[in-house]
Amino acid sequence: CSELVTRDLELGSLLPIAIAMALSSVPITATLVILLSPRRRQSSIPFLAGWMLSIGVVVLAAASGTFALRRSLRGEQLTAIAIAGIVLGGALIISAIVAWRRSGHAPPARRSWLDSLGSLGPLAAFGVGFAMGFRPKALLLGAAAGLGLASSSLTQRQDAIAVGFYIVISASTVAVPVIWTLVSPDRMEPRLVRWRGWLDRHGDLVTAVITMIIGVVVMAAGIADLL
Repeated sequence: CSELVTRDLELGSLLPIAIAMALSSVPITATLVILLSPRRRQSSIPFLAGWMLSIGVVVLAAASGTFALRRSLRGEQLTAIAIAGIVLGGALIISAIVAWRRSGHAPPARRSWLDSLGSLGPLAAFGVGFAMGFRPKALLLGAAAGLGLASSSLTQRQDAIAVGFYIVISASTVAVPVIWTLVSPDRMEPRLVRWRGWLDRHGDLVTAVITMIIGVVVMAAGIADLL
């Protein structure tokens, strides 16, 4: 029973970070561009696979680094991890402010780059999906998730469940449109067009708000650990 409670608490702490990752506008917009292109059947699944793989790689790398830090610092580990949380939270808040300021004003270069994704083949789509996980904001969120994971007292099996949970939730806003469109493309196409228009107008703002909330929570947790 205690193992189930511990696991549920850990999943609960990862959930808001996973939601913030899921609501990131760039991978969602890239997905919609690919799904609205003639090559959606060839490229959408590789893009999704690359995105999911990069999410897993970043969170596992962050968790491994934090765990190694804990072992090397021993008695000072709690202070070091708390400081890392404060720094990560501050970086997320700064990232949110930057996204907020540019909301609704995406530069033409960014829009042009996203529009070009419709011409990608399977291998290139996989590469772009994988690279999405190494954007600054994605790295910060993955680092926050890894920090929380390494700071817990879960077993290896529970860690695997937590990482799988985090990947599934984080990638859900890409996975669901991909699967739904491949199953029923005619019904989905009008929805994809509407969703892309809405994201072009409001995506950065939504991402900024969610990232700001996560940044405040991560920073507050770090400060609380120091007190």
